[in-house]
Amino acid sequence: MRITPASRRAAVVATMSAVVVAGSGAPASAAETYSRPADGTLEITGRGFGHGRGMSQYGAMNAARQGRTWQQIIGHYYPGATQTRLSDPTIRVGVAGRLGNAVRVAAEPGLVADDGKGQAVRLSTVDGATPVTSWQVGLPTSGGTSTTATLWFTTATGQRKALRSTSSGRWTIRATDGTVTALGSTLKPVATYLGSLTGIRSGTGVSPVVTTTMESYVRQVVPFESPGSWPVQALAAQSVAARSYAASWLRAPRTSTYDICDTTACQVFGGITAETASSRAAVAASSGTILTRSGIPAHTEFGSSNGGQTVYGNVSYLPAQADPYETGLAPSVNTWTISVPVSTLERAYPAIGSFQRLTVLARDGKGLWGGRVLTLRLQGSRGYVDITGDRLRSVVGGSALRSTYFKPVSSL
Repeated sequence: MRITPASRRAAVVATMSAVVVAGSGAPASAAETYSRPADGTLEITGRGFGHGRGMSQYGAMNAARQGRTWQQIIGHYYPGATQTRLSDPTIRVGVAGRLGNAVRVAAEPGLVADDGKGQAVRLSTVDGATPVTSWQVGLPTSGGTSTTATLWFTTATGQRKALRSTSSGRWTIRATDGTVTALGSTLKPVATYLGSLTGIRSGTGVSPVVTTTMESYVRQVVPFESPGSWPVQALAAQSVAARSYAASWLRAPRTSTYDICDTTACQVFGGITAETASSRAAVAASSGTILTRSGIPAHTEFGSSNGGQTVYGNVSYLPAQADPYETGLAPSVNTWTISVPVSTLERAYPAIGSFQRLTVLARDGKGLWGGRVLTLRLQGSRGYVDITGDRLRSVVGGSALRSTYFKPVSSL
């Protein structure tokens, strides 16, 4: 599924625990208290979508439409960072987000599999006179060791056969044209990757990893993070942010088997099927450019929309600042209102009893209403619980409560 800006980059929600306290609990401020409504539904309005740190993707789009260059866009969102040239290093991408714990590829001419021990096997498209439809890295049916990985193939008649096993625990599949088409559990294509695809034995499963070059990686990220129909300058800014973010993970890989993942926990990597002429031109226009600070690749976070105010990201190039590029966007992009049944809160925290009121305890002090909600109190008939704004997003749902930049409607 192609991901749109309005559905991506919600902040990774904190799962900190909360302790329910018995008693009434004094509210922090009467102006920031919202009592239980008669109909049992809280009305909340908010701004932005996601964590608010770094570049706003919709803001970048709006800036480009106003004639700003990609250099000006990244200069606004990452002030103080230095543009630096990067060679085209290899990067390993864990693609379990899209493929699950399996590696299946479509059979095609020119496929070769490396057994991790220096031996390569050409993967045929026929088994005798029967066409081969797919190849898979999996576990042996019996024997072997805890690291044995087996190369399987499936024929057009549905037969599944083992070709060879390796004790290295991995098979790497590549093609002469540089692309590999990965299949899902129903053997339908789910992604075409520019690079090689490795299946690594991991317990009773297989971890899928794509190995590619940095520039090829960015080509497979940009149209999944920002629509490929957007202005080239906005997509070029996205390219620099994506390239820099990935380079920061090369210094400290997420795991021993891959440097970065393929989901919004990192940045979305979906192959080349969504690539457009504009997205490819944008990657080329910014080719090799990353942002650094003191010679170290910048951790260039970005999100869908910041609602007009960015959030401090604990480094100098991610300041809290007003964002003029969010001004003039369609209201549906960066403003929203939702209805939250109080029963949702009561189910999440049954120990508080019947919900009575919500009180905002602290905000970050930046922007409208005093900024984003840091902590709040849910008061009930039997006690109260203090939680973070991010925790409330987890309870309500991040796609509904789009950010912590919100306020109850009755106290506007």
